[in-house]
Amino acid sequence: MRYEFNPEVKLLLINQSDAKVQMVYQPNKWPMPKIGPRPPFYTNPINEAEYPVI
Repeated sequence: MRYEFNPEVKLLLINQSDAKVQMVYQPNKWPMPKIGPRPPFYTNPINEAEYPVI
């Protein structure tokens, strides 16, 4: 069995980071946090059935 390791996956395990990356949107650039606080719907998902109205 073949395994792959990606160091970027570690970013999913932390809540926020002080590391900065450059956001590039032509022609502008600005620094942004590598990972920031997540909205609550990502950390505490609620799964509810949705049935169509017939």
